[in-house]
Amino acid sequence: MNKQNPNKQLATLFGLAATVCLAPLYAEETQISEDEMMDGQLPPYVVVATRTPLGLDRVSPSVDFISSDEIPQWQARNLVDLIKQKPGMVVIESGATGAQTSLFTRGTESNHTAFFLDGRRMNVGFGNQYDLSNISIGNVDNVQVQRGASSVNYGSSGIGGVIDVQLQSALDQDGASGSLEAEGGSNHFRRSAFTASVYEDRFGLSVSGSAIATDNERKNDAYEALNWTSRFDYRLTNEWSLELLGQYTETAKELPNSIISPTLKDEQETETWLLSPGIRYATDTLTVHFFYSRSESQVDLFQIESAFAPFPSFAYLGDFPISNTIAVVSDELNLQADYSVSDDLLVSAGLNYRNDEARNTNLNTFSPLDPAVPYAEVFEQFGVYAHALWILGYIELRGGLRADRYTDFDNEVTSSFEFVYNLTATEAAWFLKVATSYAPPGAADLAYDYDPSSPLNAEQSKSYELGLRQALLDGDFVYSIALFRNEIEDLLSFDPYTYDTFNIEDAVTEGAELSAEYAVTKKLKLGLGYTYLVAEADRLNDPRTFGVDPKAGVRLARRPKHLLQLSADYQFTDSLRGGLQAIGHFDREDVDPVSFLQVDAEDYFVIRLVVDWSVNDQLTLFARVENLLDETYAPAAGFPALGRAGYLGARWAF
Repeated sequence: MNKQNPNKQLATLFGLAATVCLAPLYAEETQISEDEMMDGQLPPYVVVATRTPLGLDRVSPSVDFISSDEIPQWQARNLVDLIKQKPGMVVIESGATGAQTSLFTRGTESNHTAFFLDGRRMNVGFGNQYDLSNISIGNVDNVQVQRGASSVNYGSSGIGGVIDVQLQSALDQDGASGSLEAEGGSNHFRRSAFTASVYEDRFGLSVSGSAIATDNERKNDAYEALNWTSRFDYRLTNEWSLELLGQYTETAKELPNSIISPTLKDEQETETWLLSPGIRYATDTLTVHFFYSRSESQVDLFQIESAFAPFPSFAYLGDFPISNTIAVVSDELNLQADYSVSDDLLVSAGLNYRNDEARNTNLNTFSPLDPAVPYAEVFEQFGVYAHALWILGYIELRGGLRADRYTDFDNEVTSSFEFVYNLTATEAAWFLKVATSYAPPGAADLAYDYDPSSPLNAEQSKSYELGLRQALLDGDFVYSIALFRNEIEDLLSFDPYTYDTFNIEDAVTEGAELSAEYAVTKKLKLGLGYTYLVAEADRLNDPRTFGVDPKAGVRLARRPKHLLQLSADYQFTDSLRGGLQAIGHFDREDVDPVSFLQVDAEDYFVIRLVVDWSVNDQLTLFARVENLLDETYAPAAGFPALGRAGYLGARWAF
């Protein structure tokens, strides 16, 4: 595997560190009241649901708020570790550490969930799918997850939901602080990380960086990654503030392919970065936020492919190297204004513009002796949206509209309506939501649309949700239930035989989610997540049927009908704690790596153990065991996960 250039890494990180900015305390009186303030600090709030702050007691069961406390508590190393314990989040890792990771939110496709960094859309690359394993969480304040249609506030790619990673702002801290961390373990795993934040007068800085390297278990499966995130804030006046966000990731991954047809020399290097300045004006009644974001994702792929003579001999000619470079450069402008008309009515409106330039130097990576087939295209999207929140006693109404203009596909109007009924006497709330979403084909879909007889259409969906959240036993027991249904038209699919992308007639994902947290004692806390999921499609437009109409209701691959998540956290002493997490996937199907037919896949139930010991106020020692029972399983057929693996580390806080 090619090693990364340390001088290039340091120069890039130093350049990203040279960003400066400020962000205000983002809250209006109509949304977070004075009696919610604790010790002069704002309580946690969520912005992912409406792009305006909502207290945690006002978000639906379809929204998860993951605080920064959960990162060291569960020794999370990337976004995968945080979200895979949440109901409805079907996370599939295609192999060991660093492998491509997909997310099927409520059974929707892996490119149906949009990813944001403090509201900035993250660059999903040529395949319109961000690799979760590469998202750094070093100086993350919280992660906010919304399941269900989200196009009104976020535009395309929100059929399944939205994940917004919120960085820490040093303006919320006093003085300077930081940490250093080192860790090692099985398969020559090495990790080092740091965080630092400082607040001085009118400016604040929060930065983090990490480096990971591991050999994994299989041949040609090594992985290296370097991550950096930063947020700089500068306060101009009490109302005006500036902000600048930076993010950089560089990875090198060997590609072992499936166990059926392993490769010994394939590898890829990936580099992504994002830089985004912004300005904000905030008073008690009006907030205006404008930002510009530029990001780039580049993948350099090197492979060895076999060549064969043409028909009729198909004689083997040998193995030959082939490579290509895949890049997407994205520019985004976003303007949003929130106006408190009264204590009970908040109105938001915004404009959004995106320009994506996609290129691939060679689509023909499977025929090494044939000439390269380059691809380049520019996609533009312009959107206008408006949203309102209206409180009527125990009832709250939320609704919005969005109009988008696309350069390559039809213009579209999406909508969202939510009804909330609060039962304060029983500390419960009912939620009802109906929404629509729209997603045009991405660069990879269009580039690999080899069959002109099946022109691509944009995907559209209708989403229905009904949920209940309630707190019992003085808040020690909190549970939520959500029923959901997504009706997707023209779902996109891909044929590995012909390398053709095509639209399936329609698909439905529906089911129920249950989440519960119980503080049994001051020392013991239990957690439960369960999802019942039915994800099916009618393959009426599948060109592989050659005119034959197949049966309807074909299950979508890799979606378990039953998803179970369990956790237990116990505080043995003031300085020693331990925890168990478990995830089970039951009753699922996958695509066989040999025949490419969809077949039953094995169930699996995986347990991880974490322990940490606070030696003193500065030093913490920690350990964890992944796959505690050493279960043999493959989340993606042909790509086995790691066996039992142990890790030890230390953290020094200052």
